[in-house]
Amino acid sequence: MKLDDLDTILKSIEEKIIQSGKDNASKLTRDLITVQNRVYAQLESLSWLQKRLSIKGQLPPLRGWAASPDVLLLLHTHIMSTRPAIVVELGSGASTLVIADALRQNGVGKLISIEHSDNYGAQTLSTLEVEYLQSWVDLRVGDLELWSGKHLNSDDSNSPCHWYPLSLFDGIDNIDLLWIDGPPGATCPYSRYPALPALFNKLTSRAEVWMDDTIRKEEKTICERWVKDHNFSLEYLTLEKGLGRMKNLNNIEDSLSSQFLKNFTKNDPKYLKSLERNMSFFKQSNL
Repeated sequence: MKLDDLDTILKSIEEKIIQSGKDNASKLTRDLITVQNRVYAQLESLSWLQKRLSIKGQLPPLRGWAASPDVLLLLHTHIMSTRPAIVVELGSGASTLVIADALRQNGVGKLISIEHSDNYGAQTLSTLEVEYLQSWVDLRVGDLELWSGKHLNSDDSNSPCHWYPLSLFDGIDNIDLLWIDGPPGATCPYSRYPALPALFNKLTSRAEVWMDDTIRKEEKTICERWVKDHNFSLEYLTLEKGLGRMKNLNNIEDSLSSQFLKNFTKNDPKYLKSLERNMSFFKQSNL
């Protein structure tokens, strides 16, 4: 090989190394900006959440398995806006404190918090007592049990499905908000699926179902199956860990129909009865 050819090859290798370094630096910069923006978003949400809360002490740590500041801020805002009478949460923790605080500020409502761990349940109760919020919460603790109902987990799975004891839900009806952040995903495949089959008949017509952690494939699959089986609408919110927000489509249709009738007839009441009969006919005929 001639010296000139070797020099050309070495220059080509050098140029590739320099370009690769620039590309890697550019990617690293983009990744750092993305992380910076995500951190800022959580700090901003935490700041607003702290301003809304009436508690005197500090929140539990909101990293790791805990709900993120952005979803807790949304949860607190939603509860204070909609004023639910009954909230049920699956998995206690920071969300228990946030929900209870919103109910106390509203002056109405009850949270039934379902927990499988004695340890976590005791920590949650202690936090509530420090803030004098225990009267707003019915904390129920019970070991997970084998779930025998319908499930997405295959029958031959090495990890059979376990879920909360159904006895923990005795006496619960008219749920306005169902907040799902448990059981842990490691319990079994699709560990949170039983929530709606077990509780659907306990929901009010205006109830919303919120699923945390929908950045995970299993939680998305569960939401999409629930939508198919129970005629719910589904909206994914791009929060840190993802949120699936579901509403009863039948209730949405009824609300739209009522609003249409109200707006159309407010200046011409004589059409009200006729329009109500027509709307009823359309719904029965699926037109």
